[in-house]
Amino acid sequence: MRGRRALHRLIGEIDFGEGPRWRDDRLWYSDFHQHAVYSVGADGARRTEVADLDDRPSGLGWLPDGTMLVVGMTRHQVLRVVDGVPTLHADLAPLANGCCNDMVVDATGNAYVGTFGFDLDAGEPFARRDHPRATGRIGRGGSRRDALPQRRGHHPGRRPAHRG
Repeated sequence: MRGRRALHRLIGEIDFGEGPRWRDDRLWYSDFHQHAVYSVGADGARRTEVADLDDRPSGLGWLPDGTMLVVGMTRHQVLRVVDGVPTLHADLAPLANGCCNDMVVDATGNAYVGTFGFDLDAGEPFARRDHPRATGRIGRGGSRRDALPQRRGHHPGRRPAHRG
């Protein structure tokens, strides 16, 4: 058929890839079953960027200075990674109602982290209306500033429209 290109597999051995981001000519992703963050180049060469995390990693982002941030799902944390070593950037436990998930970091370094809105591991029903999801807003230095309640279809980093 005209106009179609053949697809090929870039990389294998992914258990559960999360939070894909394109940065520095590489595809970065977390694998929460492998407890690691990887990047892969167009040639298929994979690098381990963060190994042996003690939590399930999910969303990824970068501060303006290039420091990587990683969401720790079950401990409700955002980790700052310097030279492959994660340290606590922000604790979202007081805001989280269920696992923390994806994250968006804006150009000024504010990070927005979404939660499931229910406890997956405890077997709670999916997306109950009485458990609204929340978005934690974290300042560049790691201070937790506020939480934005989410509605269906609302995602981290997308501010709700103002209704005067």
